[in-house]
Amino acid sequence: MRILSRLAGTVVFATVAALFPLSANGEQPCLRKAWDALNQSKYSEALEAASDCIDQFSARALRDEGALEAAQEKQPPIGAVDNAFDRKKILERWAVNDVAAAYFVRGQAAEQLLKQRKGRRYLQVARESYAGAARLRYGRCWDPQGWFWSPAEAASDRLVAMK
Repeated sequence: MRILSRLAGTVVFATVAALFPLSANGEQPCLRKAWDALNQSKYSEALEAASDCIDQFSARALRDEGALEAAQEKQPPIGAVDNAFDRKKILERWAVNDVAAAYFVRGQAAEQLLKQRKGRRYLQVARESYAGAARLRYGRCWDPQGWFWSPAEAASDRLVAMK
């Protein structure tokens, strides 16, 4: 599974499958497409692919997030996760992870389109996208430097910066 994360202005690559072999719990093709488009500065394509991922999987992600909250599950760790059980548990929450990441990608793409076109529509899309990611507090993304990051936290930071 190939994941790109855009944090602190740096686009990074990861091959998670080599580190954590998965079966059906891998990143969805729509999210891979969104990350790839964002990395290639194809912001309209990134926004469209991320929106597709959100449309397909947000109902499940919100249901899974709600179940985790109802069960008062402990928030998954951020950073290096050495325990194989904890890594597996994080990666099994693929819907929450992928939809949180898709919201974050859509927010990043909308911000870039806003900078290019100065359209207020993109400001609204960015804010709504980051708010969507911020709601999925159990979502995690893998960074190739060996740690998990939280799209909810990154999105919350972007919302503050956009005010």
